[in-house]
Amino acid sequence: MEEIRAGMANVKLLIAEDDVVIAQNLAFSLEEMGYEVCAIVSSGEELLLEIHKHNPDLAILDITLEGKLDGIDTAAILSRSSRIPFIFMTALSDKETIDRAKLTSPHAYLVKPFDVRTLQSSIEVAIYNASLRQQQPTAITTEIVPELPAAHTPDNYLLHDTLFLKVRNRLEKVTLADIVWAEAQDIYCNIKTPHHLYLVSQSLKNLEQHLPARDFMRVHRSYIVRLTAIEAIEDNNILIGGKSIPIGNTHKDALLKRLQII
Repeated sequence: MEEIRAGMANVKLLIAEDDVVIAQNLAFSLEEMGYEVCAIVSSGEELLLEIHKHNPDLAILDITLEGKLDGIDTAAILSRSSRIPFIFMTALSDKETIDRAKLTSPHAYLVKPFDVRTLQSSIEVAIYNASLRQQQPTAITTEIVPELPAAHTPDNYLLHDTLFLKVRNRLEKVTLADIVWAEAQDIYCNIKTPHHLYLVSQSLKNLEQHLPARDFMRVHRSYIVRLTAIEAIEDNNILIGGKSIPIGNTHKDALLKRLQII
């Protein structure tokens, strides 16, 4: 995916690591990659307090933490009390540890030491797995996926009410509530928010499947609009933020009915 204009909201991550040097180095790497580190904690108890204060998009937990709760105990509580995906990070790779970790259904797993490429891949895998589980809420996932093959890794993920978009070498996010229209560009599509325009590597048809029908409507073979963003209808065009969007003949009656025009 190519970004047309910079400034999309950063993905927020929370780090739980009891080694100060490792925690600071990890935070530095994440910030260099363009992510926002909203908090660093050293114990499971701290994480459970901070998680609700900052509401991160993803948590990275070391399995060995200070306090009474280790990373696995903390993750088990986290998974019951929130929908925030998490990655386990540890130097331990013994079968007993892995088996305990699997019971909490982590979204990805990092074995120390790791490089930036592995870190980025794990973040993408975690968001991807969280997106899959949202689509299949009854499925129980115990397998830890180390990395998806490049050919099968999607560029964009829908998680709750947020689209996570692949921009260069990182994931960034745009909430569905910020989208005002989308436009087909061959096999790609443009997504417009009040302040930015993004070129996304998926078709308009695929994007339409992710957008809630109560809020969005296809008004032309090449356009989807947010109904509440419509400022005016002039002749056969919709006006949104200074842009004129054509209304297709096959969509006009349905649009007028949705808008309840008298």
